[in-house]
Amino acid sequence: MSVFHSVRTRIIILSVLLFASSIAAYTFTVWTVANGYALVDSSQNRSFSLNLVVSEMEEMLDNVDALITRISIDNELKAALSYGDMRDYYDSFSAMIQANPAFGVIERFIATDRSYSDFLQVGSTSISEGRPLRQDYFLDETEVLSPSGSGFTGPYASPLSYRRNQVLGQLRPIIDYNTGLTLGYLYVSINIDHLLDGLYSYQEMDSGELYIDFGGHKWRIEDHSLVSVENTGEDGELTGILSNEVSRVYRTPDGRYLLKRASGHFTVSEVYDAPSLLESHSTAYPLVMMGLSLAFLILLLVLILSLYLTRTIYKPVRRLAGRIEKIQHSDFSRDELIETDDEFGIIGRGINKLSSEVTDLMDKRVEDERRKMELEYRMLQNQINPHFLYNTFNSIKWMATIQGADGITEMVTALSRLMKNISKRDDSVVPLSDELAFIDDYMTIMKYRYGNTLSYVRSVHPGTEWVNLPRFTLQPLVENAIFHGIEPRGTGAIAIVVQAFDDHATVMVADNGVGFTKMGESKKDGVFKNIGIDNIVQRLNYTFKDAASFSIDSWPGVGTRCTIMIKREKGGSPDGL
Repeated sequence: MSVFHSVRTRIIILSVLLFASSIAAYTFTVWTVANGYALVDSSQNRSFSLNLVVSEMEEMLDNVDALITRISIDNELKAALSYGDMRDYYDSFSAMIQANPAFGVIERFIATDRSYSDFLQVGSTSISEGRPLRQDYFLDETEVLSPSGSGFTGPYASPLSYRRNQVLGQLRPIIDYNTGLTLGYLYVSINIDHLLDGLYSYQEMDSGELYIDFGGHKWRIEDHSLVSVENTGEDGELTGILSNEVSRVYRTPDGRYLLKRASGHFTVSEVYDAPSLLESHSTAYPLVMMGLSLAFLILLLVLILSLYLTRTIYKPVRRLAGRIEKIQHSDFSRDELIETDDEFGIIGRGINKLSSEVTDLMDKRVEDERRKMELEYRMLQNQINPHFLYNTFNSIKWMATIQGADGITEMVTALSRLMKNISKRDDSVVPLSDELAFIDDYMTIMKYRYGNTLSYVRSVHPGTEWVNLPRFTLQPLVENAIFHGIEPRGTGAIAIVVQAFDDHATVMVADNGVGFTKMGESKKDGVFKNIGIDNIVQRLNYTFKDAASFSIDSWPGVGTRCTIMIKREKGGSPDGL
């Protein structure tokens, strides 16, 4: 074997390459981190300050939003809109608005009926500088708003202001949830200058460029005002930059940096120049020298480790390889030398265990073949027995017919058909007619056993020819009805009713026995052992999947009803077939 193909050589080479790569990566990382100290410090300071401003703005808008919600569901306002005079509500209306922490940024808060003919208005002193509150002015104001309560719209120039102040607006319907009718509307306008006062102050203390995004519309904050950057060359230049993920710092293509902070109502972005990194260079040099010293020490440790691994891996691997080669030549004896105390010993113990299991498996295979032959012989015997009984019952039937014993003839005929059905049919699913014929023969035998104490009727409606059932589905239900319903009572009747509907059919087995309060399987063994209700449910689920269901209803002293529902496909057969 070539020296370069051995595991020990590969470990040495891989270790040297791995640690050399780690040293190079460490050196580069130290240099990069040192260069980034100034940037991180600057970004953290900017991020903290900007986050405070954004949080204050978000809190104000959230307070206004909560105020709108509170007033829109106020029953006193709804009553005033429905039956009374809105002016009676003014004091409560004004008190709630002025008590809100965000009152200082609210320019107008208006409540109106649904025809925009009656108004209540509360707001800052700028109302006195605005236009009179008339229906046509108000309609102009609300043209840009959607009365869905979906949030603030804007900024836009308010038609209600002579100066066309920039505002954020929201129009919220007032709904009577008992009738679903819209009783009126709430309109709120937020003075954008008051809202952005904190950003204006932040910009004065910072040299970066601030942008704010309201609902996908971008604005640049410049000289205490908003300047739209939509549909300009600047907009195209900023689209790729400002579309980055929020709450992170990004480097722009031109070497500047982008800081973003977002709320549920808007996103604020700052683009700024990178800080000086001269100081970080002086910090990085001693760190790099320390990294090189550490690299030399690590390389020495790698060489020592490689020598140790050569001694602890090569010999155990050779022993394991020799043991496997012996197994290939059918030597399954145990080798204690490969069961060492290290990880290779775990493999060695596994190889020895595998050798023992292979020997046991071969012995078991021989025994299984012997048992298989014995089982095939027994199955042949079991197959002969039902045929022998069937032929014997036919002989008894003809003897009873000759002697005029009609009851014996009928009973033996029914039992003969039962045995024939059991021994000759291999279908797991049979037509409903075959299943009912099987029950008829079974009930013939039961009626002779119980005499006049047991009666049996069945009703099959037209259109059920497509119904199929798993073999021996109805017999356990009839058996349970006899042994646990009618027999404890002394007398009773069993009815089987099959009905067809548009998309499904039902098969019902009912009795007027003692009933029960808690469902349980029959504790007695009937003609079919170990086949109970759970078995029926499992076979229905396996055969028809979701196209069949099974239910039991029982009333103590009245009786029990078992119902099987089979869905019908358009083609006329159950979904599961």
